[in-house]
Formats: sequence, C-alpha cells, structure tokens
Amino acid sequence: MAYNIDVDGLDSMAAAVEHNDIEQMRVANIKIASINLFNFIEPPLAYYDFENIYSHGQWQKKCQWLSEFLTHRQPDIVGFQEVFSPEPLKRIASEQGLAHFAIVDEPTLISDYIYRSPVVALASRYPIVEISSVEPDARLVAAMGLSSEFAFSRKVLRATIEVPHIGKCDFYVVHFKSKRAGLALEPKLIEPKRFENQPLGFDNSAPAASIKLHSETQLLTEQALGRWASTMQRGAEAALLFNGILVRRQASKYPVIVMGDFNDSLTMGALDALTIQGESIHSNDIKAAGLGHLSDAALAAVFAQYQLKDAYELFIEANLFINANQQGSLTGNTAYHREHRAATHYYGPKGSVLDYILLSSEFDASHGRSLAQVVDYQTCDRHLVRPEYERDAYSTDHAPVIVELALRS
Repeated sequence: MAYNIDVDGLDSMAAAVEHNDIEQMRVANIKIASINLFNFIEPPLAYYDFENIYSHGQWQKKCQWLSEFLTHRQPDIVGFQEVFSPEPLKRIASEQGLAHFAIVDEPTLISDYIYRSPVVALASRYPIVEISSVEPDARLVAAMGLSSEFAFSRKVLRATIEVPHIGKCDFYVVHFKSKRAGLALEPKLIEPKRFENQPLGFDNSAPAASIKLHSETQLLTEQALGRWASTMQRGAEAALLFNGILVRRQASKYPVIVMGDFNDSLTMGALDALTIQGESIHSNDIKAAGLGHLSDAALAAVFAQYQLKDAYELFIEANLFINANQQGSLTGNTAYHREHRAATHYYGPKGSVLDYILLSSEFDASHGRSLAQVVDYQTCDRHLVRPEYERDAYSTDHAPVIVELALRS
C-alpha cells in the first residue's frame, strides 16, 4: 500500500514541535535581573541639583537603552534601583511584557522640580500577589545601640510573586547605603599644645591662641568618620533586613530572592549578616539557643533552610562540577572563576562587584529539597568595558546582573 507523505506538512509539524520545545524551556526557566538605572528621572525634573536635567534627546536615549536591554535579555522579573520617575519605568517594562509593577516609596522633593533619594522598584511577567516595605524591628534597633530614628537609607521592597512551577516567592529589592562619606562637620577651633620634648599623655595646659582646623585636616576627619558611619549604616541595614527575611520565611515558608545594589562586596564584613553560615556560630551560642542536642548534620539542615547564597557562587558550583569531574580540577575551576568575576561598577580603573542576587536553599542544587538551580549567570557590562557613545552614553554606571533558574527534574 502506498502512502502520500506531505513533506511540507512534516516540516511544519517539526517546526511546531521545535517551537513548543523552546516555549516549554522558556516556561521552565526563569530569568531574574537587577539593574541600577543611574538617576532615572524624566525631564523637566532634576536630580540633586537644578543643573541635572536630561534634555529630551538624552532622556529618549536613556529610555531606549533600557528598552533594548529588556528586549534583548528578556528577564521575567527585574529589580530596579535609582528610580526617580516610576511611571515611565512602568510603561517601558509593560511594553516588554513585564505587566506587573511594584513600588513602596517615592523620591524626596527638595524644592520646585529638584529631587533626591531615589527609590527601588520591581517589574514582573508574573502576578504580584503582595507588596510591602520591610521596616526595621524597633526592639532590635535599640538592642544594637542605634538611634530610635534609624531607618533604611532606601526603603526595602518585598514583593510576593506567583512563579510558574514554583509557587509564591518573596523577592526583595535593596539599595544599601553607599560608601560615600556624607558627613560635614562644623569648622572647629582647637587649642594647640606644645608637644616638643613632652612625655606621651602629658597635658600642657598653658594658654595659647585658638586656631582653625586646616582644610585638609577637616576633610580627612570628615572622610574617616563619614565612611565609617556609612559602613555602620550599611551593616545595620543588612543585619536588620536579614532579621526581617528570617521572620517572614519562618511564617510563610516561601523561597527567597534578594537583589539589588549592595554598595559593598559580600566578602567585606559589613554584609556578613546576609550570608551567615552555621559553621561560624560558636558552639556555646548553639547550646544556649537550645540546639545543642542536634547532630552536626541535623544542625546544618536547620540552618540551611534560612541561609542565603550568592547566585554566582551557586552557578559556578553547580555548573563547573561536571567539568571538574571530567577534568579533575573542581578547586582550580571555582577558584579561577571567583578570582575573575566581572565587576559591576568601576571607580576610575578599579572595578568592584556591588550588585548581587542572593537565593535561598530552594535554588541550591546541593540542597536535597531544592526546586530549581542556577544554570546561567550574566554580568552585562558591555556598556562599561566596550562603550559606544551613541548607544551607551546615557545608560547606567552599573552592570546589570541576570540569573537564569531551571527547574530540577
């Protein structure tokens, strides 16, 4: 018996199957991005100073850069920092399929059309079921010896999103205090002492004419004190946010993703709270908490459900493991990639990683109950390392970071 075979029809069916496979992959994989937009403000509004107003052409280029970035990278959920004008941002995001938008604060009007204190925002392809700001616990603020007026330098946004195949996830968007000193002391008159040939600690109380601090002395003092004040603020923000995440996670059991501009390296002490590990907790403190009866394995499992890990670390650990088995050099591979991690910000010629995405154990491939794993991590730095003026002049001074998650089979 002869059969008439429609070759064109088979080709169409094959193309359809391939398209469906791609669509299935797209549904299964989730892309999450964090972008510092660098003074995203619509003219005729100004940021910080009346001279800081984009022309119409400059603003159009800035919006076009963002739109093209979202079109090319196709993230599903994006956390934004340095937002002065949320409505244009919401419109651009919506045009790229990110129809759900969240914001919990507004910039501060200094005078007339001049603003300061930009805010964070979030856009999502998937429904946002709850939006909230994270407020520091007043009891803990007092216990830390902080002022009762302590607040996050920028309000932290928490959005609960219904993520396909995973369920409700809590997304936090942060922009921690910068390293900039931000401390101006009143000029002070001091009494000079005659220190020549005097023993250490000797107080020469003979009267002398008052003098004003030299400009360089004043500046160095302000920088030393101001930078330390910024570090303390940033560290307190990280610790108090971590407490808020713990309390919420204990109640909701939702997976957690924290993203944003951390304004510091995770390897520096100020941000230790966010990635604290059980191994660093003293045994006496564990016993005092009533957990001394647990075995090491049980204790590790208890802590693991609350720990946050750098998505980049999870990426190289999960994806280099196969290569390492083949090449026999897991340690060498991971060490190399840690050392050569791309910077997300440059101050002059010096690059630093300031922008992060942190993930809870549900996205850690080494965790027995993980739901997904990191299959790709991108630092989008072309506009910083190979800029083209027409395309990148009004982009941003940070490199966006993107994480791609795939469901565990």
